[in-house]
Amino acid sequence: MQVGIPGLISLLPFALLLMAVLGLWIHRNLWIAALTAAVIAAYCTGALTGLAALWIAMLGGLALWYRRRKSVHGALQTAGWQRVAAGLAFFLFALAMGLLLFPGFPRTVLVETVVLSPGALPYSIGLGFPKVVAGIFIVGLIHDERVRSWGQLRHVLWRVVPVLLVTLVGVMAVALATGYVKLDPKWTPLFLVWAPINLLFTCFAEEAFFRGFVQRELSGIGADRRLATTVALVVGALLFGLAHFAGGWKYVVAATLAGVGYGIAYERERRVEAAMTVHFGLNAVHFLLFTYPALAR
Repeated sequence: MQVGIPGLISLLPFALLLMAVLGLWIHRNLWIAALTAAVIAAYCTGALTGLAALWIAMLGGLALWYRRRKSVHGALQTAGWQRVAAGLAFFLFALAMGLLLFPGFPRTVLVETVVLSPGALPYSIGLGFPKVVAGIFIVGLIHDERVRSWGQLRHVLWRVVPVLLVTLVGVMAVALATGYVKLDPKWTPLFLVWAPINLLFTCFAEEAFFRGFVQRELSGIGADRRLATTVALVVGALLFGLAHFAGGWKYVVAATLAGVGYGIAYERERRVEAAMTVHFGLNAVHFLLFTYPALAR
């Protein structure tokens, strides 16, 4: 096993990026200032290089363009071509950034080549900007349906517990049946590192994009609200599953099914925190009770 822990200075950009994520629930000026500081710090430490700041600025500009088109055209079924174009442009640009198709976004490895249990694939924890920045722009500039108080958060969490339980049973049953994982209860202090990164970077970014943007916007198409909602949920889940193609077909199937659960949680509350809760709950159970990330064979 090889574990690499970067120096504190190299972690500064990601500490600021984390502050930007948390700032979304505190004050607009905080997340903007923290994100700006994170980009500057990232250039100083090598976490961003080349034209990365330009790509980030372009994505922010596309988010603002789409927000303005939304305010002009209202419901998506009556949207003009500019809103449709802005939405597609933001979607494709954010997707390309998330897939690392633009240069300038090296991955900062926090923990490398860890085998968490016998027979498991090696696992590493890395930090990066693209997906998280897209999530920040969606929640900060496009998606304003988020919890505003601790009381509202408690309400959302309580309401999605049944969705979490059903999603857990369904996804892990499929993962066991396909041989993707096996039962493997364990505890490792690495969980204390993994958990906040998974919740506030991975789950936040993916749910902001697939549910807070894709599902939310598609659900406004057409006059039949129920049909649009169903189609949006399915499309969001399918795209989420396909985004995990690198893990093989078993992972795609499990991720697609999980995406359905996350989509139902989101639609139930119309809050990205609901989808984040179910996503993180499933990931945490996977980490602690089953092979993580997957069986090697």
